[in-house]
Amino acid sequence: MEAFLSAAQKEHSAEEDQLNAAQKRFQDVVNYFGIQPKPGEKEVTPNYIFMLWYEFCNDFKNSWIRQSKTISKERLKEAQENIKKITAEKRVETKKINANSLKERLRQKEANVSSS
Repeated sequence: MEAFLSAAQKEHSAEEDQLNAAQKRFQDVVNYFGIQPKPGEKEVTPNYIFMLWYEFCNDFKNSWIRQSKTISKERLKEAQENIKKITAEKRVETKKINANSLKERLRQKEANVSSS
């Protein structure tokens, strides 16, 4: 029984040390971010910090999604403009040739001579 009690005391003291270390780290986080307790409360509670963190994460996620959509739209617009520029540069204008023009009559003569 004494062995059990001594082992339990060692485990308990180890757990208390970990609890104290966690509380110290929590206070360090509170001090680092400069979080003040709610009005009427003495201390900042973990629930309060996690509520603030949750709200921050949601706002950040929503902002990220909006910015991603905006960037995607801008890139799509740029790509469409680039495609328009490329196709405009490659576009060749052709004019219909008048069948009674001098050039067309000479071409027809040459075609008739070479085929004969």
